Amino acid sequence: MTQSATDKESISEQERFEELKRKVREQLVATHGPIAQALRGVKYRVAIFSGKGGVGKTVSTINLGSALRQMGYRVGIFDADIHGPAVPKSLGVLGRMETVSEHVGHHDLRFDPVLSRYGLKVVSVASIWPGEEVPIMWKGAHKMRSIRYFLSAVNWGVLDFLLVDLPPGTGDEVQTVMSSIPNLGGMIVITTPQGISAMVCSKAISAARELNAPVLGLIENMSVLVCPCCGTRIQLFGQSRGEQLARMMEVPFWGNIPLATEMGECVDEGVPVVVKYPDAPVSQAFRQMAAKLLDSLRVERPMSDAEAEMLAHRPRDHHEHEHHHF
Repeated sequence: MTQSATDKESISEQERFEELKRKVREQLVATHGPIAQALRGVKYRVAIFSGKGGVGKTVSTINLGSALRQMGYRVGIFDADIHGPAVPKSLGVLGRMETVSEHVGHHDLRFDPVLSRYGLKVVSVASIWPGEEVPIMWKGAHKMRSIRYFLSAVNWGVLDFLLVDLPPGTGDEVQTVMSSIPNLGGMIVITTPQGISAMVCSKAISAARELNAPVLGLIENMSVLVCPCCGTRIQLFGQSRGEQLARMMEVPFWGNIPLATEMGECVDEGVPVVVKYPDAPVSQAFRQMAAKLLDSLRVERPMSDAEAEMLAHRPRDHHEHEHHHF
């Protein structure tokens, strides 16, 4: 027994109607949802990811953010790595996020970011956790709810940039960030010279495209070690593959970050290398990456005080309709 033409037409109309409803819901959430309201003072939202662990995403994030801060931009960092949050320690942030009791939308309990001594606002699960030795053993659904809660229940204030430090892979946390942040400016991919890193990063770029997250550029970290004694360039991790990967995946190649002895020292001390060693080649490279980011987003200057004041006093939309349980 076959369907009549009328029945098929009716099903087609219903499918189109359901698709239209889905798009309207997505647009409402992007415009009026609690995350959109919490981020209403943030001009540019950028995520840093790779697909592979150990490539230096966190170090790249804090130094990129510090380089932008040195240029006069207001910068916040969201540490979205639930199981291995490292941003606070890398920035020497020892304080805990303050809770603020206020009724805004569905959230009576909100958080103020921790302000690092280098002027970066920091939000991380590490800043509410009992101690460094206590493991975070949350599972998928709870992790996704927690990320959305942090994004929507934090008083981000006025920022030129919110940088999101993503965990390795293309799993729950990464997908949640890509799909939950409205008007995501794009993704920055971090890789290293090893072939396996290039292979995994190619999958991460493909995942970003599937989720309609624009890839702004690719950076190759740990590209070469320059001997501090004789100046010999040593390729500890093999021949550079970053530029080749960028060409293959058709994304802009932003350049290389050298492997520097100063880097490990600065991470242990909780100081961005661009702050402690501003003239080092690695610091110059991070400033070049910051300039690439500004160029890719066509940012000409930091937000003026007048613009910041206007954003800070922009009224909230009271039609929030999502409720995320923590």
